[in-house]
Order: sequence, then structure tokens, then C-alpha cells
Amino acid sequence: MVDDYKRFIGPLAFSIVGMIVTFQIIQWLASVVLFIRPGYDLIAAVDGTVNLDVNFLLMILIPIFFLEFLILTLPIAFFMLVIAKMFRVATYNIDVMRIGHGFDWIRIMKRSVIPAFFALSLGELVVSLLHGVIFWIPPMTEGEARTIVPTLHPLLTLFGSLIALAASIAFFAPTWLLNDSGIVAHVKPKHLELRRCPDTEGVGRWYSNLLGGFGLLAFPIAMFNRYFYQKFVIHTVPLTSYNVLVSIGWSIGLPILVMAFVLPVIMLNELTIRWTGPTIQRVAKAMGANDVQFQHVGTVQPLDSQMISEVESLSESMEQSDI
Repeated sequence: MVDDYKRFIGPLAFSIVGMIVTFQIIQWLASVVLFIRPGYDLIAAVDGTVNLDVNFLLMILIPIFFLEFLILTLPIAFFMLVIAKMFRVATYNIDVMRIGHGFDWIRIMKRSVIPAFFALSLGELVVSLLHGVIFWIPPMTEGEARTIVPTLHPLLTLFGSLIALAASIAFFAPTWLLNDSGIVAHVKPKHLELRRCPDTEGVGRWYSNLLGGFGLLAFPIAMFNRYFYQKFVIHTVPLTSYNVLVSIGWSIGLPILVMAFVLPVIMLNELTIRWTGPTIQRVAKAMGANDVQFQHVGTVQPLDSQMISEVESLSESMEQSDI
């Protein structure tokens, strides 16, 4: 049991350090924005200037992440299972496969990458589409914009992604549960006779691939738009090597910061999977799923020359006997 918890040391340390660094960066960005634009209120729904806004959001977001995981994961996983069965029933069986229980710290870290990319990509949409609804960006002269944009944009990206992370966790956490419980979809045997390759895929992975691809594709586009096109073309920030390096640094560093907020939820999933896993398995079996076992896939060994000659002589003798 002690060894089981040792895998949490690395992700937990990464998460704590990442959250502290994120908090310090946000406080620094807010102070710079207030210095350039005194009295600036980032979120109109929250009273106070930008520093009070950021403290309020940081205070409520992390508890929200834990609450939505505990409340929504099982119900959403159930609906995902129902939808997968409805849309794939013609070709696939939904069953419960016996899988291993190992999940080391490296896999915990890797699991946080796609939700972080998705949150950053979705956060850019939140900032753009809800401009003036959640985030208030005041009208600025060209000179003011050139001064404040290098600081304001990372602040907007961070908070847009943390707000979008609530939606990201609500979507990805049920996929973790389905994958860790061994809920799989595999091609029905009758379709294998119709020149269709065997296909076995976790139901959770099927869902995560749908929106995970959006995150991976949209992230570089969103970062290029925010930190290169808007910064250097729209707001005419001087195109210097320092400013370009800063933009590259934000594009690379922001996913790492957001990962720090995903990791605690992943570790909570690891702590609760012993109870939630059997629950979703019982639900799947109530919907007609069976326990299945993975069929070993091995290399087909080629026949040597002696065996080939024996087969040929055997076929010739059978032909002569038929004659």
C-alpha cells in the first residue's frame, strides 16, 4: 500500500510547485496591469480591481474542480456509455475487459497533457466569444495597447484556460473512469467475416480522441493568434528577439502551468477508482456487457522449405487419390 502511494510523490510535487508558480505569475501580471492601467477591473461580475478578481477566481476554482469530479464523473460516464452503445451497436459489442492495475507516475503526468491543451484551446474561445461578458477589456489607444498587451494577454489566457478547465475535467474525468474500468468496444465476430480488421478500443478513449484531437490541433493556432499575430501585427508590439522569445516562452510554459491544476483531479481518480470502477462495470453489465479476455496476438511464423515440400507432396498425393 505504501508503494502504491509513492507514485503520487512526483505528480503531487509538480502540482504544488506549478500552482505556486502560477499564483506568483498571476499576481505579478496583475500588478503590472494595475501599474499601467490603475483601477482596471478584469471581471465585471466581481467587485474590485484585477488583483481582487484573480484572488477570487483562484480561491473558488480548485474546490469547483474537486466537487464536479465527485458529483459529475459517474453520471456523465453512464451517459457516455449509453450514447456509445446506441451509436455503435450495429458493429461493436460493449463489454468489460480484464486489464492490469498498474498506473505509475509517468502515466499520471501524461494523462494531464491532453486536458491541459484542450482547456487552453477552449479558453481562447471563451476569451474571444465572451469578450465583455466575463472578461472586460477596455478600449485603448495604440500606445496603451502596445504597452499593456504583453502583460494582459497571458493573464487572459491563464484565466480563460482555468475557467475552461472546469469543462475539460467534466468531459475527460468520465473517460478516465471508463478506461480504467476496462469498458471496451470491439467489432462483432460476424463483421470479421466481411473483410473487416479486428478493432478493440476503450470507450473512454473513443470519446477522448474526439475532443483531444481538437485540443492538439487548436492549441498551436490559438497560441500563434494570441502571442504572435495579435501581439506583433494587430497591436504592433516591436518585433524584437526578446519579445519573440517571451511569446515562445508563454506558448510552451502555459500548458505546463495548467497541467498542475489537472494533476490533483487525476490523483483523486486514482484514489476513488477502487469504488467507482466496479460501479460503472455493474452498470455496463446491466446494459448487456460481458466479461471478455484479450486475445493474444502473435507473429505468424513462415514455413521453412522442408515443410513447404511436405505440404506440396501431401497435396499431390491427395489429388492422385481423388483421381
